Amino acid sequence: MVHFFRRFFLFISFGLWVFQANAKNTDIFTQQQIDLSFNVNQAVLIADLLPHGGKELVVVGVNDKQQRMLVIYFFDTPSQTFIAADQIEIPNTVFAYDVGEPLKDGLQRLYLLDKTTVSHYVPAHLSHKSAWVQAEGVSSMFIGDKPDTFQKMDFVQDLNHDGLDDIVLPHFEQLNLWLSDCCGARHPQSLPIAARIEMYESGIGYDDHELYFQDMNADGKSDLVTVEQGQLNVFLQNDDMRFSDTATKVKINHTIYPWDWWDIKAANGQKMDQSNIQHRVVRKIDDLNGDGIPDIAVQFTKSTGVLDKIIDFEFFYGALDEGKVSYPQQANSSVTSEETLSDIIILDIDMDGKKEVSVSSFDIGISQIIGALLSGSIDQDVLIFSMDEKGQYGKKPFVRQEVEMTFSLSSGARGQPLVKMIDVNGDSVKDIVYSDDDDLIRIVFATPDNKKPYAKRSQSQKVAMPKNPFDAATDDINGDGKTDIVLHHGYADSPELLKRIIVLLAN
Repeated sequence: MVHFFRRFFLFISFGLWVFQANAKNTDIFTQQQIDLSFNVNQAVLIADLLPHGGKELVVVGVNDKQQRMLVIYFFDTPSQTFIAADQIEIPNTVFAYDVGEPLKDGLQRLYLLDKTTVSHYVPAHLSHKSAWVQAEGVSSMFIGDKPDTFQKMDFVQDLNHDGLDDIVLPHFEQLNLWLSDCCGARHPQSLPIAARIEMYESGIGYDDHELYFQDMNADGKSDLVTVEQGQLNVFLQNDDMRFSDTATKVKINHTIYPWDWWDIKAANGQKMDQSNIQHRVVRKIDDLNGDGIPDIAVQFTKSTGVLDKIIDFEFFYGALDEGKVSYPQQANSSVTSEETLSDIIILDIDMDGKKEVSVSSFDIGISQIIGALLSGSIDQDVLIFSMDEKGQYGKKPFVRQEVEMTFSLSSGARGQPLVKMIDVNGDSVKDIVYSDDDDLIRIVFATPDNKKPYAKRSQSQKVAMPKNPFDAATDDINGDGKTDIVLHHGYADSPELLKRIIVLLAN
């Protein structure tokens, strides 16, 4: 029974939000449909890979022969349609793909990772066909010859902000970096960041650490940060754009951990006793109050039983003294509710440097669980809090909307609605876009010139939505300054829809 409630608690924590508002039907998006020859099995990636206007769609899936496939689509402006620029069979030795940051030519590079190599994609040009070229020989904890999955991973980043792609991969006893220089070569560096070992009854597992890249000493360079209980380990970036081999220790509240409470075991290997939990875990390291110094967002869980949990979010603001960052032992601000909170998202709605906080709120109890099991859905609220001039988050949210997530006990499928805060009309302020059931998309436009931040009524458009559209991709695909949406179908949808993606271009 305990395992059931834990799974249920974790399951509902992923819920998103749906607005219940009167709407005006209109054509806010132009809808396009792309049918492929294989099943799309993960979110579409939007990237600027080819030397023409707009961005491309990277679509990944598996065909009827279980061959992994990758297709690159570009938007053809004259015909106003998407055209396949390349279709690629992915070897079964490849673990993951990624794209880097825009380089000096303004384009991004597409990369593949296998056991020993990171390769990058070279598009076709004139009489030359497209090709995969070795970018770097690598060594990491990804050592299988035939991985079970092929997925998006974040292993290519511009770590030192020099406009060149670097590679970062965890190993068992260290973190491996390959840092680019101005001549195009990469130089390896290893940092003493070992993978976390987790023991099981029948085996052993390794988990990599969450890495944060923030300027921790106000020298204009991004440093590499990891979390231990009660401290941050800061690997400062040097003048040569490499990172210090020795971490600078920064003390934080000793009750703050890098891991969730369910990942922490006692000395005998047993899970933590849920009858007495007081646990803080780092969720974000980012500059929240706009002073240029990274802050820490922490989730605080207090529990006296499986169904008696209080979850709040606390914020510890960084201070800088003679180039050294420090954090208080007590939180500077917090976001609280009588109900249980989860799913913190940090965003800057109006791009003023002060970050808003979005969280989900739900009530967990016997009656709520029984009701959810009978109805196949559970209600939540999404709360958005803003920061005042003194750096304090309000006691009450300035946006509060109801959420409904559906699930099926027979199939195990869940339906999370599409909810995105994106700039649909190009005014540089984020609007709220969300799905309503299976056939409607709604938009609440921001109203920055009015007293209230958002319009009272939503506008809507008929769109045949996937059952589980929460991981839709969003970006400006056609270069008009407005954010577009790309939807893919999943196993909760009809099998014939798995070969289809939907593109919503903002009008």
